[in-house]
Amino acid sequence: PKIVTAQTIYKFRSDSLQQKSQVRIGAWYTSDYIFMGRADSAKAPYLSPYVGYYHKSGFFVNGSMSYLTAAEEGRVDMLKLSGGYDYYRKKFEAGLIATGYIFNDYSYSILSEMSAFINGYVGYDLSGFMIYADGSLGFSENTDVFLGVEINRKFYAIKNKLRITPAVYINAGTQQYYSEYYTMRSTQTGQGHANGMGNSGSQTTSPNNLKVSESNKFELLDYEADLQISYKIKKVRLYISGTWTFPVNPATIVSDQGTYEEELKNRFYWATGIRCTL
Repeated sequence: PKIVTAQTIYKFRSDSLQQKSQVRIGAWYTSDYIFMGRADSAKAPYLSPYVGYYHKSGFFVNGSMSYLTAAEEGRVDMLKLSGGYDYYRKKFEAGLIATGYIFNDYSYSILSEMSAFINGYVGYDLSGFMIYADGSLGFSENTDVFLGVEINRKFYAIKNKLRITPAVYINAGTQQYYSEYYTMRSTQTGQGHANGMGNSGSQTTSPNNLKVSESNKFELLDYEADLQISYKIKKVRLYISGTWTFPVNPATIVSDQGTYEEELKNRFYWATGIRCTL
């Protein structure tokens, strides 16, 4: 699955395995933090500088810091450290990525109760378009399982400096992390602060004892359509993307006041960034 995330740094895969080891530095701006069609009712735009080391063998490690730029927020909201391995051949790709998260206590990010994420993927070139399949584990108080399928096609222009990649995705999984988010952090619960903490710092509790029913049920979560554009100028690459998400199978929210079905909305978010290779 795409993680803005998870994950936006990995969204633009390398063209091929580089011939020498590299250090990459850059920054991203993302208009909202959305995971498989789900997001908090309050937008979470992030500015995320990052740095990474990519060995020519395929092993890599990188880290990022996400600053929440929403009005009246202005804080470092998330720290992320990732490491993994990418394998490339002429028509075949595969990789494994492990990511650890540290979220601000006041974060209302959809993934803010998740501490770690492991993703593995395989891809194959089918006569002009790529098909990917991936599987992931998300670790919070419980463990979630995710599966995804992606189909994309790369188009090149201006001596291969410009790359345009339309893509479609299908994502499925469990939602135990989502139940924890609703219980502890969601602004939709009326708390608006992590761990039931108000602005005064005094401890509060959710008035309705909210949770997601059957959050361990594996089901289809969303469809996505994505357009990615990048342009290379010597050792600098510029990126921009737009993503449309179409969530399905709304969760059933259980509270002391009754049971209701969450309202899912089709969403659009965009990201832009710059990367420099040293």
